[in-house]
Amino acid sequence: MIYRTFILLLICASLSFAKTSVSQMESIPLPGQLSYVGKGISLGLGLGTIHPLSGEDDVLAAWNGVFEYFYGTHFSAGGNVWIYGGNIDSHTMILFARYRVHGRIHCKLHDKFSFYIAPLLWFENTDIESIHDDIVHEEGVESEWVEKKPASSVTGVYENAPEQNGFALGGELGFGWKFIGNLGLTGNVTFEKSFSTSVLVNSSFGFAYDIREHFSFLQENFNAVWLSFEGSFRRYLQKKWDRTARNFLFGINLAL
Repeated sequence: MIYRTFILLLICASLSFAKTSVSQMESIPLPGQLSYVGKGISLGLGLGTIHPLSGEDDVLAAWNGVFEYFYGTHFSAGGNVWIYGGNIDSHTMILFARYRVHGRIHCKLHDKFSFYIAPLLWFENTDIESIHDDIVHEEGVESEWVEKKPASSVTGVYENAPEQNGFALGGELGFGWKFIGNLGLTGNVTFEKSFSTSVLVNSSFGFAYDIREHFSFLQENFNAVWLSFEGSFRRYLQKKWDRTARNFLFGINLAL
């Protein structure tokens, strides 16, 4: 299925390359606080929350920063940093940092619709540690919380969490559709296989609105300025970790 999709994208790109010029490109929102710009730079930032465990009350803060350079109408490359963390109880703080590099092959089927396929390389670092000494030494707290612990040693709902350290390879299919005026729709599906044992499937869906036309300053300096809201669901295909994470991000994208 992946190979067929890749061949379809190459055929689409070759058929449309001759009749599509960069000057005709219209910015289209894409998943992950990005946008299609034809040729140039796309910068994005997202802030929000993530619920690591379905049905649980813990909510962590999440940040996403992304950079993409479009070499032409059909090819781009970039990377992003995805960080989320917070206190999982009164004693312990958890922090995840994910770094991604990717390339994309874009196929613009219409002036307002584009989809892409992207090979991915992820690196993730997990740090589960106690809060600072001045907090962990409060009355009634066991001294064992002072020591840093790997994910496998944390008690409670995180003790069977899949290994998060190391590299992962994967692929992504996504689309963007500017369907009503400056309002756009985005979505994607991502599949990742880590060098350890975990397999991650992620899907997202979102809306974006281009505010550029409402401000003269933005018209003079940017090709598009997208404000977005995106929700996604992440699930590890691992028997011991039968849970789904949910995250929601408000974002901004600058098309240069």
